[in-house]
Amino acid sequence: MRGLVGELADVATAVRGVARLTTVLGSRPVKVDDYDDPPSRRIEVHLAVAPGHHPLEVARAVRAAVADAASTDTSGPVTAAVLITETAA
Repeated sequence: MRGLVGELADVATAVRGVARLTTVLGSRPVKVDDYDDPPSRRIEVHLAVAPGHHPLEVARAVRAAVADAASTDTSGPVTAAVLITETAA
């Protein structure tokens, strides 16, 4: 992955408790949609949670980290959603 998507993938995987990024039914692990009217950015991240980590805490940490990283080059609000597809055993 390159560009913003690759950068956000790196940010997400660096969060403690993320085992790996995942795909669901052929989707991408990180999806970024930019909108013009009104200006905004929406990010979706699919991931697996590592053993011993609370999924809700991991999801919140990833959401905050990704939204912060994605807000540097956009004028509108950034929203991020995290979908936990697996919990690693």
